[in-house]
Amino acid sequence: MTTNSLLRLFFFVSCFLFAFTSMAQETSTCNTPGGCDTLAIERKVSPWRVGGFIGPAVAFCGSWEGTFNSNKYRDKSLFNGIGFNAALNADYFFRSKTKPSRVQFGLGAVAGLQNFFFRKDINDFTDRIVAEAGVSDAVIRKGSSEDHYLAVGPVLNFNFTKKPRSPFLEASVRGGLFRSTPAAIFIYDRNTGNNIYSVTASDKRYHAGLLATLGFFVPSKNGLWAWGVEAIGFRTKMDYIFPGATIYPYQRKHGGFSAGLAMRRSFAWDAAVKKDPTPPLLCLSPDLEWKMGSESIKGHIFSTSKDTTAAGPILLTWTSRITPDTAKTETFTARIHQLNGAEDKVIASVVCQEGNQLAFPAAYLDKNGRPVTGQYYATVTSQLASDCASCTSEASSTGFSVVKPDTLIIKEPGCFKQCNLEIYAYKLVKTKRVVYGKSNTSCEGCICPVDTVPNTVSKYYLLGKIQVENCDPATLNINDEIAKANIKIPSWAKTVYSSVQTVVAGNCDLPQGVNKVNYKATVKKGQVGTFVPVVEKKKK
Repeated sequence: MTTNSLLRLFFFVSCFLFAFTSMAQETSTCNTPGGCDTLAIERKVSPWRVGGFIGPAVAFCGSWEGTFNSNKYRDKSLFNGIGFNAALNADYFFRSKTKPSRVQFGLGAVAGLQNFFFRKDINDFTDRIVAEAGVSDAVIRKGSSEDHYLAVGPVLNFNFTKKPRSPFLEASVRGGLFRSTPAAIFIYDRNTGNNIYSVTASDKRYHAGLLATLGFFVPSKNGLWAWGVEAIGFRTKMDYIFPGATIYPYQRKHGGFSAGLAMRRSFAWDAAVKKDPTPPLLCLSPDLEWKMGSESIKGHIFSTSKDTTAAGPILLTWTSRITPDTAKTETFTARIHQLNGAEDKVIASVVCQEGNQLAFPAAYLDKNGRPVTGQYYATVTSQLASDCASCTSEASSTGFSVVKPDTLIIKEPGCFKQCNLEIYAYKLVKTKRVVYGKSNTSCEGCICPVDTVPNTVSKYYLLGKIQVENCDPATLNINDEIAKANIKIPSWAKTVYSSVQTVVAGNCDLPQGVNKVNYKATVKKGQVGTFVPVVEKKKK
């Protein structure tokens, strides 16, 4: 196993041991929901709704002209001016058993009070009556007209949108009982007590009538209150008498309009309802990727002596392995650790976040953007939370290392001596030699093979190689070394040769360097004689 393989194995074992140790010591800082049982709280909305109205009112005196045109004759009791109308209502809306609808139908009741004040021209009327009677001291008594009513009938509600706080229109037509009191006028002479003019209510004050409403409402923030404007119209009858020389009853149509501010109040409460048991949560470890620029560095070992170029940004990313669900929230806790001997230090982290990346801290990068020397590993866990439960996955872990290579110092030996021997011989071998010459048959002046003649040459045969450690050339015995190496001498060999290469280095008493000397020995009757140096002939 190589040195790099041992470093890589040690690095991975260290990373996983520290990852599991840190996971055992960590405590989750994420929000942990309380447990849920089989009961749930559900918002219940009551079908009942109450309301109120207040606003100015105008009386309708039998006809449009009789009400608003004072130049024409009108009933002398109809000096009704602007008044007010105040009402309270309660409605019950029927609910659909299928899908909720924007249109709601209900049944409700309304009770109210109207009062119409006298118009200013009644003073001119009474003054004229007193003047025509020629009375100097007349007493004038007046009482304004008023109505009390109670009506019941259908109500229609229309929501503009399907939202719970949608603005809506409300319309109703109700029928019921009206108690109407006409305006009363009583003029008499103070001195004599004689009646000059009077108009008063008869005994018949209760009549059936109709009342219609139309309103626009906007709900408040809590959805229970709604404020808006409303218009009301009613129609009934009114009876009164004219006492005098002749007492006779009189009946007329009576009605009016009003418009003003209105409110509606709905009701809701929280009720416990049964629910299915909460399904368990299953957290899965995320998939990790650690890149330097565009290249993955998971499990890499970098060397400060080799990896010196500028590096791209270092980014740890992770990918969830669960199916997305809007009812659940998945967060991640990621930490980058640096190992310095026995110290495990967290140098970057995100806790319970919904992101999916963590950048390597700049404080641990050198000038080239590469991590400083050390071992680095990252752990990422997934946390999943619903309304009733939570879980935390096992940690996914990966890492890399930046090492500074150790300098290997080789101690020079005191003396290194080595002899390399080659044992060889030459054998006469018969061959044929090609003779070249000019040919008259091929081309003029060409040199071609014209004949072959017998020839005898010496052929080199390597018989063996020997390496002798701690060798002293002065005491080297070639014959003994051949015997030790069990090198066989062929029968055809007449002379055996040996080249001896001597390598000397270190603190030796011999000349330093490489030296080579050739030796030969004569073979007689299969026995190799003593090797002697070969003396090369000097060239003339």
